Amino acid sequence: MFILFKAPPEKDLEWDEADVEGQFRFLNRVWRMVAEFTPPPSKPSASPLSPGEQALRRAIHTAIKAVSEDLEGDYQFNTAVSELMKLSNALADADCKRSQVFTEGMQTLLILMAPFAPHITEELWHSLGHTESIHSQSWPILDPAALVADEITLVIQVLGKTRGTLQVPANADREALERYARESEAAQRHIAGKEIKKVIVVPGKLVNFVVG
Repeated sequence: MFILFKAPPEKDLEWDEADVEGQFRFLNRVWRMVAEFTPPPSKPSASPLSPGEQALRRAIHTAIKAVSEDLEGDYQFNTAVSELMKLSNALADADCKRSQVFTEGMQTLLILMAPFAPHITEELWHSLGHTESIHSQSWPILDPAALVADEITLVIQVLGKTRGTLQVPANADREALERYARESEAAQRHIAGKEIKKVIVVPGKLVNFVVG
């Protein structure tokens, strides 16, 4: 895992003990998550996904998309392993560990890891109760709808300096973004009582207030 993570195939590899230890910790973290995993009720819930479940499902399918592209394209194994680490972090931080979405995430992580760590993923796959080999499983299918976020993180800037962030609807237009930003506590601390000479709105990213 370290060799695959450290550098793309066409680059020279510099040995780094710290990165070796980092990959060891990553594999240990995945092992612990599987060991501590408790299956959810077998009957799927009919309730809509919670915000935490939506965020986790977005992380799952972001990883599917990224790892698939890395393996099908230029064999960027280092960025693929990085995406696996991001997904493991999302699972570790999830607040829905007794949900079907978390189960989907655990199984997806192991299948995506299998080409890189075939032996440990085979062992962990059977630990989840499966009887067939992980290497006979179908590759996870991307659900593009899962990648669509209901909210985005809008960066609030004053004179080009970041003063805070704000969660806003993903479909908000330029006028709405400016209004959300202008009314935010982060902006008010720095623009109150000052003349706003210009407002720069970058949809989906930031709002920058130029004050005098």
